[in-house]
Amino acid sequence: MSIAKKFALTSLALGASAFIEIGSANAGDATPSWGGAYIGANVGYGWDSGKVGLSPSTVPELQDFLDDIIASGSFPSAMAPSAQGVIGGGQAGYNWQLPSGWVVGVEADLQASGISGSKSEIRFPEFFDTTSTSVEKKIDWFGTLRGRAGYLVDPQWLVYATGGLAFGETSLSYSESDVTSGCIPDATICGDHAASGVRAGWTVGGGIETMLAPKWSLKAEYLYIDLGKRSFTAATNTPINFSASTKYREQTARIGLNYHFD
Repeated sequence: MSIAKKFALTSLALGASAFIEIGSANAGDATPSWGGAYIGANVGYGWDSGKVGLSPSTVPELQDFLDDIIASGSFPSAMAPSAQGVIGGGQAGYNWQLPSGWVVGVEADLQASGISGSKSEIRFPEFFDTTSTSVEKKIDWFGTLRGRAGYLVDPQWLVYATGGLAFGETSLSYSESDVTSGCIPDATICGDHAASGVRAGWTVGGGIETMLAPKWSLKAEYLYIDLGKRSFTAATNTPINFSASTKYREQTARIGLNYHFD
């Protein structure tokens, strides 16, 4: 586990602990109002365990040769870059507090993201040159627009579920090189490609929120975010090409502080 991940998870744990202590301390305060507009900030951690699939292809005349290269173990069929990192941003929303103890609302957030990961692998196939394969996977930023529905288990404590639209900028890069002989046009396999852009998807999750004081609340939240799939075909300096493909399915845990205007 990286130092950054340990720090982020420790911060989340400390925040959750403070969350419980402060909420308990405020249990005797005047009944708070959860209705109205709010704005806030958050920090947390995100991780993605999805693999990058790799598939070589070529012209029919070279298919038997490519089959021999694949059978020798020259190229990995999938690589796991284990993208992860710190996230942080802001949120704004509006709640309606119902007499029955339910609170419903909408929330939008925008996050800077350090979720990234890379993986390199060197293969030493028998009868063929040594190869080096690398992939990198990143989420540069993301946001959500969600509905929220929760229940006040206590006037100070709201437990809620949330879900809706997710969007963000994802990127994927790939490179292949011949370690033994270097990159010789039409002789050794070398190539690279990168692609990025904004993708839309969906998110679902839940959390718990407590009123710290009039107008201020603290929340701990988990979101599962699906930003779809990114694929491309990378050309090399030979008639052999590589298709790379990966799904962006992120898990995030964060704590946030909100200011309520009403």
